[in-house]
Amino acid sequence: MAKTSVKNRKTATKKRPVSKVKATRKTAASKRRTAARKRVTPKAKAARKTTKGVSRRRSPVTAKGEFDFNAWLLPTLALEQYEPNVEQETGVGDKIKGSTRYAWIGAGQCGGRLVKSFYDLGYKKVLAVNTTHHDLDLLDIPQNQKFLMNIGERGAGKDMERGRGAVQQYQQEILHLVRQTLGSQVDHIMIGFGAGGGTGSGSVVGLIEIAKRYARYIGLKNPDKNVGVIMTLPTVGEASSPLVAENAYEVANELSQMASAGKISPLIIIDNDKINKMYPGMTVRSFWPNINNTVATLFDIFNRLSALSSRYTSFDPVDYHSIMESGGCAIMGLTKVNKFSDRFAISGAVKKNLEKTLLAGGFDLSTAKLAGCIVVGGRKLMANIKGLQDNIDYAFDVLSEVTGKASIHRGIYEDNRESLRVYTIIGGLDGPTARLEELKSHRAVSVR
Repeated sequence: MAKTSVKNRKTATKKRPVSKVKATRKTAASKRRTAARKRVTPKAKAARKTTKGVSRRRSPVTAKGEFDFNAWLLPTLALEQYEPNVEQETGVGDKIKGSTRYAWIGAGQCGGRLVKSFYDLGYKKVLAVNTTHHDLDLLDIPQNQKFLMNIGERGAGKDMERGRGAVQQYQQEILHLVRQTLGSQVDHIMIGFGAGGGTGSGSVVGLIEIAKRYARYIGLKNPDKNVGVIMTLPTVGEASSPLVAENAYEVANELSQMASAGKISPLIIIDNDKINKMYPGMTVRSFWPNINNTVATLFDIFNRLSALSSRYTSFDPVDYHSIMESGGCAIMGLTKVNKFSDRFAISGAVKKNLEKTLLAGGFDLSTAKLAGCIVVGGRKLMANIKGLQDNIDYAFDVLSEVTGKASIHRGIYEDNRESLRVYTIIGGLDGPTARLEELKSHRAVSVR
């Protein structure tokens, strides 16, 4: 038999024609795949694209029967690399030089006047709320920092219920204006009002809750420690009205309990009757501005001093904040010392400070938690008066004894004045029981 030629072998290796049956089967399979692709929904296609390129999650159990935690880890997302650019809301710009950025909300006529005094000192983050436009119109602060709780032409009068209803009705609008005006660069919120009226006394608790909501919104971790109140008590003449005395006692008692429970910090009580006796003979026009400016300036001094360094002993921001956040009531005062070399002169000034110029009385000083005592003297005095350091230390010790062994934060500073001044601030006090009982005695007696 003859061998097959190379050409014939190549021809033999060519594909044989596909039979008609196989061709029919192949065509049918192709049509089924095409039809299946057409039936795939856009949602399924999107899911395929999402999972494309993602490795199949392996079994959490290894060949040895051990659980592999890494097999169950969540996948890494590109979103994790994204950092949102959150712009700080500055609100109204401040012009203060203190360690703490305060915001002020004034309620009623007295509260509006009080925050105006802070505004004049450079604390521009203020807001005044009232139920009558007459008081707001006379308040010299920007118009967009005033809010009228419109509950009728006559306002709240001496009716605390109308004050409560007003702040409840306008709480969302007030919160919005607080956020817009005060911004997010705030460390502590203070609410000022006068006890005895209807707007301030009635709205203060509602404003405290609004301030706490705002504090949480701007990221303050403990609103109870970062929302405080300045409350002025009526004079004896004002409290002779049973309704005024009733309002003052009710709100002062409620806020004292809140302060003792640590729900606000601090509660600063200003006794107008005591200040009236301290500054006799003032004219009608100068009375309220002098009182409010005295309160605002004294408050501002501690904030300013806590921001300054001292070559001797610094009253630093941590010291200051610990007092302002200690809960309870806080009192403060100032005394000028004339006899620098007398061992008991400075300690006597501290005692006088506690008795005379702390703006309110009736406190049990032994209940104090913390205190600050700051001595500021002229440079020449600091350099030339022998034994002055010993006298200052003795005054600090006396303050510790008077306050029931409270922790005393000390500060010694010098300036260009030829005088020696002692500033005292005490925090964490129980409420002024004696003064509250006095207000209680003026209330109307119900007859059955």
